[in-house]
Amino acid sequence: MINLSGIGHVLLRVTDEEASKRFYRDVLGFRIAEQDPEHGGVFMTLGDGFHTIDIAQHPAPQDAPKPRHGQLGLAHIAFKVASYAALREAYAHLLKNGVEIQRAADHVCQRSIYFADPDGNGLEIYYEMPKALDLFPNGRGDEDEVLPLSSADAPLPQWLVEEWPGPGAMAKVERLRRQPASPATN
Repeated sequence: MINLSGIGHVLLRVTDEEASKRFYRDVLGFRIAEQDPEHGGVFMTLGDGFHTIDIAQHPAPQDAPKPRHGQLGLAHIAFKVASYAALREAYAHLLKNGVEIQRAADHVCQRSIYFADPDGNGLEIYYEMPKALDLFPNGRGDEDEVLPLSSADAPLPQWLVEEWPGPGAMAKVERLRRQPASPATN
């Protein structure tokens, strides 16, 4: 068996390399590790490796199909934050920078916000409960909930203002932990 240790990087072919570089750097906080115009690409990092996202200019962007909801292949790239406060800050920062938040979800063990980059590539930022794999040895069930959104000029939605996970979320965790494993998780 192959012993993979993690995902190294994702390469995105983009319509406008400069616009994508600004988005990933200025909005999402990536740092440019290297630009290699001769071989194509901007190598960007979150700081724990040489590159996490590579951006390469598409040679004929006007002829290339944009990502579409429901297409085969990559649906989104997810970025984890270290605290619930960081998720709250990310939500506000995206809105402040004119990024449309498409949806938010409570996935029982994590809360997520979904949006897109300038080319329409799906992105997610999420916070996961500590020790989620230990909390859900039999899976987390299919109990996702849609969370309400707010606009840039409105107060944050209540689910972002509260401390999470709170008593309600932990009660759901305990209920799911007591359920027998589904055949898919055995």
